[in-house]
Amino acid sequence: MLLATAAVVAFLVTANRLPFLVQEDFPQQFASLDEAKRTIGLDNVLIPAYFPEGISWPPSFIFAQKRPYKVLVMEFKDTLSGTPKLIIIQSSTAGSITQYQRIRLAVVKQETEYGLKGNNALLQIGTCENTLPCSQITWQDGAERCTVLLMSSPFEVIKIAESMIH
Repeated sequence: MLLATAAVVAFLVTANRLPFLVQEDFPQQFASLDEAKRTIGLDNVLIPAYFPEGISWPPSFIFAQKRPYKVLVMEFKDTLSGTPKLIIIQSSTAGSITQYQRIRLAVVKQETEYGLKGNNALLQIGTCENTLPCSQITWQDGAERCTVLLMSSPFEVIKIAESMIH
């Protein structure tokens, strides 16, 4: 009887812990960047040293996943309107990351290769889904792929990206 009770308790403890273990690898929102970094196991998180006027640290939204590949999304809001204005995505894959963006570059008007502190980057200029001007720059940093999207001119998105590379 004692053995059966111990087996049932062990089973219940394991069953209670199982959802947490399964959910740990899937997409989730985090309260802090340190928590997200620790949970998904990123060694290096690229953080800008430069923010355009009206955008400030810390991120207003942090989203990350561990599987099927690592992704970290940081979203920053405009201080006046409170709407998302800057998105930074760091990913361990070169695949499409648009599903992680709440702001998307809807129409690309110009696309060019850009030398970003020794890295080859793709600079895209156009409009977002809300028809406001948008700029996006994407580059490879070691094993990580980084994308910066800003609802502003390409000059600002380049300054942000350059401030992330050390």
